[in-house]
Amino acid sequence: MSAVSQSEADRVLHLKSREREAHACYTCRKRKVKCDGNQPCRTCQKRKHPEICTYALAHSRRRSASRHSVARSASPRSPTVASNEQARPDDSSKNYVYSGDNSVVSILRMRASDVNGSVARDVGSVLGLQNTFSNYIFMDSKTPLERWKSLLTVMPQRSEVLKFFHFYRVTAYPFNPILADIDRFESDLCTYLNAHASGEVRDPEKITDRWATDKSIGHISLLLATLAAGAHYSDTEYPERFELSTDFARRSFHALRLANFLFRPSLDIIQALLILGNTLQNMGQSDAAWALLGTTIRLAQTMGLHTERSTVHWPENVRTKARNLWSTIVWQDSLLCLCYDRPPIVSVTGWSPVNSFFERQDLSFAEVMYFICRIGLDTMRPESLSVAEYELAIEGLRQLDYAHQRGLPHLRSRENCTTLQQHLEHLALRMHTSFCVSVLCRPAMKQSTPQPFLHHADILRARAKGSLIDASRAFLDFQALSTVPLRTWSMVHTVLSSTLLLCIWEETRNDPECRNLQQKVIDVFSSSNSGTNDDGASSSESDSQWLSARHIRALVTLRSALDREQETGATETENWAEMTSNMVPQFGPGPMDMPNPFDVSPVTYLDSIMNLPVFDYTQENGFL
Repeated sequence: MSAVSQSEADRVLHLKSREREAHACYTCRKRKVKCDGNQPCRTCQKRKHPEICTYALAHSRRRSASRHSVARSASPRSPTVASNEQARPDDSSKNYVYSGDNSVVSILRMRASDVNGSVARDVGSVLGLQNTFSNYIFMDSKTPLERWKSLLTVMPQRSEVLKFFHFYRVTAYPFNPILADIDRFESDLCTYLNAHASGEVRDPEKITDRWATDKSIGHISLLLATLAAGAHYSDTEYPERFELSTDFARRSFHALRLANFLFRPSLDIIQALLILGNTLQNMGQSDAAWALLGTTIRLAQTMGLHTERSTVHWPENVRTKARNLWSTIVWQDSLLCLCYDRPPIVSVTGWSPVNSFFERQDLSFAEVMYFICRIGLDTMRPESLSVAEYELAIEGLRQLDYAHQRGLPHLRSRENCTTLQQHLEHLALRMHTSFCVSVLCRPAMKQSTPQPFLHHADILRARAKGSLIDASRAFLDFQALSTVPLRTWSMVHTVLSSTLLLCIWEETRNDPECRNLQQKVIDVFSSSNSGTNDDGASSSESDSQWLSARHIRALVTLRSALDREQETGATETENWAEMTSNMVPQFGPGPMDMPNPFDVSPVTYLDSIMNLPVFDYTQENGFL
């Protein structure tokens, strides 16, 4: 055996020996019965001596018994192996697979004293409920050295990290804080940069142990995902910016495969997938982001991130990280579900809310957003369908107002903003809140004519009009201060849907203020698309080039509706067909398939634009 392969073999054997170690309290180990790892464990509670349930003695005995074997397994060429294999804060959960209390696995664990302990321990594998592949099977890298060489081809360079992580940290993260522990991530980032500078990750023929583990590769994937998001928000011109962001995302996903993400998820892997999904959204690929989010949520549930009970045996700092991460997942699923009116798959019932969360008056931007997303999920739960639409909307508005009042002063009123970041957070929250209000009020907007006999109809219609106007105003103010709203899919979706509804709703389409806002929004996107600045000179900004087919259709429809005014008959149809065929000939069915905006409710018409299928799913029977 070569020196490198021998070192790798020693490392793998050592890891396997660690996997075989029992994680039981001292009492259960002494009695040789099953322990669930809690403090106190179920067995000690059942035997009525929870006060003597301790893990310190068991851990100290294992350390003393394995000290010599660890020293022997460390290769002379790899003096850092022993220290690198020391337990990280979240190592205790790396092989954990969540199962509910009613599953066979959990029942056998609880009755471990009555059945064969080995069966209870291995029942997951026996029943086929656990993954067994240690490597990702859908790629060619089979040996550790092949995987190492493949990893080196995607590792970020120092110049890439220094240039693009800054954009993620300053521009993307504050408005979508997916990283559950930004301080720890930045500390690990410094470690990576030092390792890169020292040459640890340069030699393709020499595996560096601490960077070749699944956990380290998962972290590299997360770093690449942040660079993909950072490149999207960078000051690079559009074509190069798109190529850079796509390249970082591709490298990040390749690192995920090397880390065996589908079979061995981790906290870093979940975060990487969330950031990649959000980057796909910002590229206008929201359907793909939706599909990827479903996989991400399932992997998170595999780890038990959706319930507090599954994390009781984790260190406190890791439990906090898990809670924050699940809250971020709820954030992502809630916004996509509201945009598409699709059923969510996340739940907020598994974690008990922080005691002071609903009572404090100083919630940050992220905390208010978590609050709003919980409200959004409540309105989309299946049991909510039994409640009358108007009553559900009124209750949702009440909760939204309550959440907004809990925010910091600069979030409640722009007059309290003193810094640029406070102005940006205030405007971002206004956009998100206005969007949620408009969604809650859509039952009233579905009526093509006012229905005064319906309870609360006037309130909902007034709140709807105010939310549409405020969303457009907030977007215009936001884009004057930052590129964030023009490159963030959820904000583009909010302003285009709001201005479209203003344009076609009978209560706002002839309002001079609303028409002025509509024209300003069109001017912003038109100026951005043309690549010219206010002085008419060439500009590097081409932010609307990445808009999805749905958003382009919405923008064209808005411009067409404004230009047509009250034209009717054949002239209107001809103008409509000519304009849309020239501007969006490549997207889906033609404009003649859309209903007349003045013959249906504004919400129905908006759906016909934003949800026009890009592919014809009726042609699925033939191969060619």
